[in-house]
Amino acid sequence: MLAALKRWRAETRREEELSSIRGARATFETMVKRAEIAGELPDGFVSDIRTRLETVQLRADQVSADELHDLVQDADSLAQLRAYFCPPNEIRAEGSLTIDLMEEWGVPSFVTAKLRETLGHKLADDNVVVARGALRAVLEEFDSWSEYVNDYDETMQRTAYILLAAVTALCLIAMILLHFPKTVIFGLFAAGAAGGCVSVISKLPPLGLSGEFSAYQRRILSRIGTGVAASVIGSALLGWGLIPISIQSRTFADVLRECSASGCTGATALILIGIPMLFGFSERALASFEKGVFGEPRAATGRRTPRNPA
Repeated sequence: MLAALKRWRAETRREEELSSIRGARATFETMVKRAEIAGELPDGFVSDIRTRLETVQLRADQVSADELHDLVQDADSLAQLRAYFCPPNEIRAEGSLTIDLMEEWGVPSFVTAKLRETLGHKLADDNVVVARGALRAVLEEFDSWSEYVNDYDETMQRTAYILLAAVTALCLIAMILLHFPKTVIFGLFAAGAAGGCVSVISKLPPLGLSGEFSAYQRRILSRIGTGVAASVIGSALLGWGLIPISIQSRTFADVLRECSASGCTGATALILIGIPMLFGFSERALASFEKGVFGEPRAATGRRTPRNPA
């Protein structure tokens, strides 16, 4: 099953990359037609790029996955050269619309603002060589963000599916563990882990810089671990009775003692799953318990050194 899933993902990825190469070639040919209409087509240059794109597409059907990724980048780089025969009266609009599309993807506003600041005036330059060079730079940035946005969307979707499956499985495991007196504590751990997973799902990051995205991926397990620790600590404080919250004259400590003695099912099990999940979902909820145990933090008693008078 796992091998079939990996094979399906690899085949899907390969088809997407082959489609990307075909798309780069089609985009190049579209600009060729636009240049022909405007009478701005440098024949020798276009023929060379067209031949190289055709070679890339032919090789793509025969290479491995790693080499195919490199060919996708080669195709994008060749297609970016269409900027050098874009009709002069269309350069500014082409560049501006490309940046607008990046904004629609959710690319951070400071990135697109920097592009407009750096290259916007060059796109409108009277020197067509300068304007076309600026357009090529915009297209390069566009292709780079296009690949990154696709990777981001794929990773976030996969992460959400995995975490959703984990929440479902951990809740079921917690209910089974709570059914037996000797495994009640492990049930609390499972419920806390489920809460941590829900916390991660609810706070998936928006599209940002690649460094922030990589750092977030590394923090996922640490956030789930923090949620487990928070749920255990919060459950311990409630079970200790330091803050005797009760519902219908029953406290969490009462429910925990009953389940530890004879196991629990039904509404009682839901209580022991829901409270640890709540702590796992937001470790900040422990702040109120910290105040109950240690009291309000005292203000600093240090004295400021007065300024010397002018």
